This record gives sequence, structure tokens and C-alpha cells, in this order.
Amino acid sequence: MLPSHHTPAVRLLLPVLLAGGACAGIASAQSTFEFTDSGQSLGNRNSRSVALGDLDDDGDLDAMVANGGANTVWTNDGNGTFTNSGQTLGNSNGFSVALGDLDGDGDLDAMVGNYDQPNIVWTNDGNGTFTDSGQALGNSGSLCVALGDLDGDGDLDAMVANNNQPNTVWTNDGNGTFIDSGQALGNGRSYEVALGDLDGDGDLDAMVANSNQPNTVWTNDGSGLFTNSGQALGNSKSNSVALGDLDGDGDLDAMVGNYNGQANTVWTNDGNGTFTDSGQALGNLWSRSVALGDLDGDGDLDAMFGNDGQPNTVWTNDGSGTFTDSGQALGNSSSFGVALGDLDGDGDLDAMVANCCNQPNTVWGVDGCPDDPNKTSPGFCGCGVVDTPGLGGCDLNGDGVYDDEDVLLAMTEFGIAEAGAPLGDLNGDGVYDANDIRVGMADFGITEAGACPADTNRDGSVDGQDLAAVLANWGLPCEE
Repeated sequence: MLPSHHTPAVRLLLPVLLAGGACAGIASAQSTFEFTDSGQSLGNRNSRSVALGDLDDDGDLDAMVANGGANTVWTNDGNGTFTNSGQTLGNSNGFSVALGDLDGDGDLDAMVGNYDQPNIVWTNDGNGTFTDSGQALGNSGSLCVALGDLDGDGDLDAMVANNNQPNTVWTNDGNGTFIDSGQALGNGRSYEVALGDLDGDGDLDAMVANSNQPNTVWTNDGSGLFTNSGQALGNSKSNSVALGDLDGDGDLDAMVGNYNGQANTVWTNDGNGTFTDSGQALGNLWSRSVALGDLDGDGDLDAMFGNDGQPNTVWTNDGSGTFTDSGQALGNSSSFGVALGDLDGDGDLDAMVANCCNQPNTVWGVDGCPDDPNKTSPGFCGCGVVDTPGLGGCDLNGDGVYDDEDVLLAMTEFGIAEAGAPLGDLNGDGVYDANDIRVGMADFGITEAGACPADTNRDGSVDGQDLAAVLANWGLPCEE
């Protein structure tokens, strides 16, 4: 009997990072938000996983969906409307998809984890057209694939979570060819693996969510060899795990989604890779997946859970790692995968949900910002700086509406240096637009020699308070 899962391990990319900080970066108290069904019904397959990334190189987030049957690619028009690309990728029982540049050519490729069939690598031609690389990786009951540089050689390797078989590590030669490392990690019913530096030593470790055993932490020696840390984390039917700094102390904590009517749990990290149950019991649902992101624009990581046969739920973080149910009930499908990203280019995080059992996949958008009753903001809404001298509020052109014209006006002045060089056009396409914001945020606060001039308040982190300080002093002369 097949397990009924799975979700993506990689939920990335630059627009995701942007979205967490664009509206929130200058927010003083954005406390409410609401997800709205976009009305799109994307396919009608047995979908288990969705991963977001710019697949066709047009600057917005597209989607690849792993299905029971042919996998599909959905292209975004930049406003969050998705169209089936018409590609039918394979005919396997796909449970997981992860995106990354696997062959070093600068575009996003895909690895798909299949159940009782070999896992497959799909290479991208740069325009969003995928070709089977011809590799057949293993023949296990694979439920999850996670990508990361596991052996420190600069390319993306893969860890695969398998059902009632050892989990495996596949190393990349840099050209997208994968070799089994020979490691057999555990022997549980592993539903998901998430990668991150859990013990602070600079390499990627792994946390594995198990359905029939406690969840486990595997530490990396830096060369891609993993050792069981000996921790037995909980004893629930765990179907998913996502890593992020949930309590604001600078290390990676874990949110675990549990199945069979068991509460979801938060595990806090002491910084050395030792995890403690926070004692929170989040809901009592049948959660198949969890994704982390700043959903309410307050600068910390919130959580969205994909639930099986029940509405999906959103839990907000108070910044210290304590979560509260937002009260939103999103849909009523068998949701197996959730991925977060700025899908419509308005600066906040939206969601794409992969639904199983011949139910259409759905797109959920954040319905504007609370300070913008017309719901027309491009991402500068709700910024809390309407009275800031010299800025004129979010409605920069004074036409009474927060819209794209305000973003363009803001970007016209963005980064203008002495002699009037138009540094705001960061991608050099001759237009000041949202793509420049994405480029700027990708390098926000990163300089040579590790200096951090963007940390304007010198608190050791680059965040919304620094952007607020810049805006508060906008147009004032610099001190000598």
C-alpha cells in the first residue's frame, strides 16, 4: 500500500526572500493579513509536491508539480496567473520535487523523487523546457528529495528520504551526474528531510521526519558523511519538517507537521544541534506539509500547514517562537504540498498548494495590506511611514492609490549616487521595476570583507528596522 504523501524540501528563491521583507521591511505594526483563493484550478492530477522557482528566466516564480503520473510545469505571467506549459515529464509515481542548478549552467533543474521507481533528474534548457537526463537514481520508495552542497565542493547534492528503507545521499560531480555515496541512514518510514546547518559548524546537516519512529538529526562531518546524533525527537506520525530561526536566536529550529490527528510541534535548537520540544501543540489535524515564511510582515517566520481532507491553516509567530492560530481555514482538499513565494509581484508571500486525489492545485494570495483598504499595493503598502518627512508616505506620486506607479517612482530614486548615476536599475534592463527590487534584496547588506553598512542601527542584523532608519532620514545630508 502506498503512503499518501509528499511535500517539497526546497521552497526557495530570491522573490521568496524579497517578499518577506518588502512590505514588512518598513512596517511598524502590520498585524493582520488574509489569504484569498485566486480561483485558479491548476490541473486535476494526484499531486503530492510543488516547488517554486524562475524556470523560464522571466523574473517571476513558476512551479513544477510532482504527480502520480506525468509531472507538470506551470508558468507564471508575473501577476500570479499560471498556465500549463504542456510538458508531461515522465510517467512515474512522483512524490517530491526539488529545484536547483544541478548542472552548473545557471538555470534551475529538477530532481523528482519517485515511489518504487528510480528518481529522475530533469535538466532545464534555460527557457523552462525540461529533458530527462537519463539517470535512474536508486529504486526505493522515495518520499522526499532535498538539495544542498553536502560535501563542500560547491555543487548541489541530494539527500533522499525513503519509506521503510535507508535514506540515501547522492553526490553531484558538478555537471549534474549523481553518484550514490553508499550511506544507509536509518531504516524508518521517512517522509521528509530538511537540510540546514544545525550545529553551527558551517556545513549542512539533516533533520528527518519519520512516521513510525522518532524524528532524527543527522550531523555532517563537512565531507558529506552523516552520523546519527542520537536524538529521538517525539513519537508522532510526522509527515513533514521545515527549518528556520523561529525564536530569533540565530540558529535553525524546526517545525514538524504530524499526521493522524496529532498536534504539530515546534522544536528549538540550542545552537549546537540539540533540539528541545517547546511544548506547543499546534492544532489537532492531519498535516501533510509545512512551509515557513514571514506571512504577516512582522519580520519573523510564520507557518502554513497543508492538511489532508481539512482546511489548510496558518499559524503566526510572535517573534519568540510562540505560535497562534490565525483562524484562517483555506480550502478543504487533500493538500500534500505547500510552497510559499511572491507569486503576483506585490511584495508579500503567496502560496501554491498541491492537492492529491484528483483535486485541482490552488493558488492563495495575500489580500493586500491592512493599511491599504483598496488592496492595490505593490508591496510598499502598510509601511507605517506615511508621516515621515520627505517621503510622502507609500502613495509617492500623490494620486491617492498605492500602485505600481509608486514603486517605479521609488525605484527611480533607489540607489542614486553622486553624479546622478542611475544605480536603481540594478539589472541593467533600462527600467526601474520590481526586478530591481529583487536584485537589490538578494544582495541586501552583503559587502566585501564582510562589512555590513546596511545595518544602520548597528544591532548586528540587517532587517526592517534598518530600512525604516534609512527612510526616516531620507533626503537629509550625511554627517561628515
